[in-house]
Amino acid sequence: MIQIINDDCLNALKKMPDNSVDYVLTSPPYNVGRKRHYKSEPSKYEHFEDANPNYLQWSINIIDELLRVTNNHIFWNIQSRWTNKIDVYKLIGHYSDKILQNFIWTKESFTPASERYAISNAVEYILGISNQTRIKGNNIFNKNHIHTMTKPERIKGHNAVMNQQISDFFIENFTKKNEIVLDPFMGSGTTGISCVKNNRSFIGIELSSEYCETAEKRINEANN
Repeated sequence: MIQIINDDCLNALKKMPDNSVDYVLTSPPYNVGRKRHYKSEPSKYEHFEDANPNYLQWSINIIDELLRVTNNHIFWNIQSRWTNKIDVYKLIGHYSDKILQNFIWTKESFTPASERYAISNAVEYILGISNQTRIKGNNIFNKNHIHTMTKPERIKGHNAVMNQQISDFFIENFTKKNEIVLDPFMGSGTTGISCVKNNRSFIGIELSSEYCETAEKRINEANN
């Protein structure tokens, strides 16, 4: 089962029944378009302005809805940047009793810092958030560290495509055949591709109709 919903994710989530999906794997916008004093970073999305003055509360509202609709765990991918770091660490504190695991994603291929002697940001977090008490994987030995060697696929109009290795890692190691996986920030559909490759059902929510079309095409190609 593949379902694509073109809507604001908070609106769509409020219409979903309690415990109606098994897992969530998602990478929300990082608020990189938010200005600070004299500078800002360009948005990575052609069809979305990634600048939210209430980023923390917006994230909390969505995660609370995801906790309601999800049977098992939410895997929430986020990177701490100067545009969002205060909100990111406040978010971690807010859910300190529900974050069961923090997966660390390190990158062999990354963008160097723009200033000499600055620290390049080559790490992202995937927060394992849940109403349960434990996250268990599909293998006897499971690790909370993922290292990728390559940059993600580049798609016109979307410069923040989830790395397929990350999506495959979570779908293969923490979900089971025929379970329902939700991505409320579907973007170009990478989570959906991992689902069809591994015989999982998929629900994707995406605000941009253009990205919905891109995701549908990519998922169908993977399914065939």
